[in-house]
Amino acid sequence: MSKKFSDQDWHPPMRSLRYFVCVAEEKSFTRAAGRLRVAQPALSRQIAALEDDLGVPVFTRMPRGVELTEAGEILLERTTAIFGQLAQTYRDVTTHAAVPRGLVVVGMPPTPGEFILPPLLARVRRDYPELELRFVEGFSRELERAILAGEIGVAVMHEPPDRSDIHRRELLRESLHLIGPPEALAATSYTLAEAAQFPLIMPPRPNYLRVLVDREADARGIDLNVVQRVDGVWHLKALLRGGHGYSLLTQGAVMTEIHQGTLSARPVRDPVIEWELCVATREDQRRKMAISVVEDAIYDVVTDLAERGVWR
Repeated sequence: MSKKFSDQDWHPPMRSLRYFVCVAEEKSFTRAAGRLRVAQPALSRQIAALEDDLGVPVFTRMPRGVELTEAGEILLERTTAIFGQLAQTYRDVTTHAAVPRGLVVVGMPPTPGEFILPPLLARVRRDYPELELRFVEGFSRELERAILAGEIGVAVMHEPPDRSDIHRRELLRESLHLIGPPEALAATSYTLAEAAQFPLIMPPRPNYLRVLVDREADARGIDLNVVQRVDGVWHLKALLRGGHGYSLLTQGAVMTEIHQGTLSARPVRDPVIEWELCVATREDQRRKMAISVVEDAIYDVVTDLAERGVWR
């Protein structure tokens, strides 16, 4: 192969790189051609030209498909990063527009998302039709990492960290309740010591809810009767609905089940255990109009839900 370009002036067509990534992902010229909707000979010519420009093969032809060479692995890693930077550049540029437009990625835990997402999407579509939202589900620590990495622009988080590069805006404070089957909780409220005696289904550490409850219990010398650990709120609620135990959650986490009559909730007193729900953005991203209007929309949606008693 002859190398046509020096390392200073190699400017491959973006189409060639896009074709290369597709072949690498599909591990087949035939499947890649179908996905790209191009003729296989044309695809093969693009890859051959790319290899000729580089002076090294990027694929090893196998009896069934292709495999990346070592050079191909490097090219895939760098090309994927380039496409990611281009996508971020597009988001950064379009979010500075006079009229909010472009893509804003919103991260949210499962339970708040159940209430926030439908009215948020309706509000943004109505008020900012040129703005596109993409939703990502995750727990607070995952969302914190994603905000700092620039993977998401806005996140709804429980107890975000107090750090200078993350801006937090309180949405509401939720208190923990003892959750159980309907009519199984006779008292109107329970102390933490009383709630701890029930057979509890709880998330494992380092889930922040579990850390919060453990911290309050340890401070008072209370042993929690945890009979089952479940990592995931939907699985946890399924076990509660099935009558397998009780849990300590916010009332908002089970509002749907309360309305359906499948679960009940009683507040925990002595102590009242609260945690803060916030909308968070990276400090250096807040000036972008698109991110700012989405943050405001989330705040307005949660305020409205709380005032109407839909979420408390």
